Amino acid sequence: MKKRWILPLAAAASLCLLIGCQKKNPYGLSEKNPISITIWHYYNGVQKEAFDSLVQSFNENEGRKQGIVIKAFNKGSVDEMSSLINDSIDKKIGSEPLPDVFSAYADKVYEIDQMGLAADLSPYLTAEEISEYVDAYMEEGKIDGSQAIKVFPIAKSTEILAVNQTDWERFSKATGETEAAFSSWEGITRVAGEYYHWTDSLTETPDDGKAFFGRDAFANYIIVGSMQLGHEIFRTEAGKTTLDFDKSTMRKLWDNYYVPYVNGYFGSYGKFRSDDVKTGKLAAYVGATSGIAYFPSSVTLEDGTSYAIKSKLYPLPNFEGTVPCAVQQGAGMMVFRSEPVREYAATVFLKWFTGVEHNMEFSIGSGYLPVKKVSGSEAVLKPYLNVTGEGSPVSQNLIIGLDTANKYLLYTSRPFQGGDRAREILQTSMSGKAREDYEKVRKLIEQGTARERALAGFLTDDNFDRWYEETRGKLETIVGE
Repeated sequence: MKKRWILPLAAAASLCLLIGCQKKNPYGLSEKNPISITIWHYYNGVQKEAFDSLVQSFNENEGRKQGIVIKAFNKGSVDEMSSLINDSIDKKIGSEPLPDVFSAYADKVYEIDQMGLAADLSPYLTAEEISEYVDAYMEEGKIDGSQAIKVFPIAKSTEILAVNQTDWERFSKATGETEAAFSSWEGITRVAGEYYHWTDSLTETPDDGKAFFGRDAFANYIIVGSMQLGHEIFRTEAGKTTLDFDKSTMRKLWDNYYVPYVNGYFGSYGKFRSDDVKTGKLAAYVGATSGIAYFPSSVTLEDGTSYAIKSKLYPLPNFEGTVPCAVQQGAGMMVFRSEPVREYAATVFLKWFTGVEHNMEFSIGSGYLPVKKVSGSEAVLKPYLNVTGEGSPVSQNLIIGLDTANKYLLYTSRPFQGGDRAREILQTSMSGKAREDYEKVRKLIEQGTARERALAGFLTDDNFDRWYEETRGKLETIVGE
């Protein structure tokens, strides 16, 4: 595998400068006097394979020269690992010693930093090194608004539109619709309605049209959409969080999710929307760039028939007339506060891992995006695209993801007390209501109620107002704590 990723010799000299070759360490570490650094992470499947491969490469090469040995362990999901971290901090019976480093989101680091346990990595980085990273990625790690770096970015993801191009082309040919609609949420909503009625027309059974679109991580739609429309829902400054849950903005979000959902134009059925494409229940979805490897290569219908499909990826849609905006996500690495030599050794690995060559290798293998600005340049990308094939899903994902990082406003909420609970409300309040109300509509239709009449009771101003007031009240309770 290593030979597969060797870049042309002509680029080797410049690449060494890009990855930042390590200088002799100041702590006397060496092959004969090494230190062991433990990392806990949540990577699994192909992502774990890619991470483990790079850890092995570091230990056999740079780590060996530097006297640093990395021991990496998968600790389940993010939530499972978070629970284990809590147990270790509390020294519960049976808990393991805290690792030196673990995969962490800013909310978790904020919690740990309040205990004084998060190391500041800025002393181990030069200003030039910090400037090499995408600004938004490095700023996310400055969780308290100071210049202290508590979360180190190693790989990021954003969101992307994935389409079953095979079924889309059938629909497009029959109706004249074009992919221009994919650039906006308004376009997605309109096309989804057309798709429902077109698929309904293909059978003699009334009201059996198919949903066109769904999305993972629904809270991102609310948070990023609101930000794009001029209202940052959770604004945290100087340790104080204020709520901006604008009603007209929420109505626009409602009209482009709840309304098409209860109409049957949008849907969510399996655990992830890629599962719904695989079963033929959706033709398109928005999901994380890091999950694109799960886009199916075939559709299997309820009657057992299956057929091959091809995929095509598009940039995340935006609301019409707004500045493009996308979520910035993906856990970074937090180093626990300890001896300077341990913090130094951990940072040496993190800098090595995010060197362009190694970070690109991880990106290709995992679906995550590299974190340095130069990674989006044609000179750096081209050798990797030649390996993966320029039209492959991996290449599409990398190109669109990096283009999003360079051209969109990347946004993530600053952590605050109760932030995880507030996000959960946004994750479930509108999406859960849409799913429940759609089922009510479906049952009314099955009982003989005309479709328009079944929908009428849900597509009202009063229905929206009740949802809005209830959701705002829940958020105010948390933000006001």
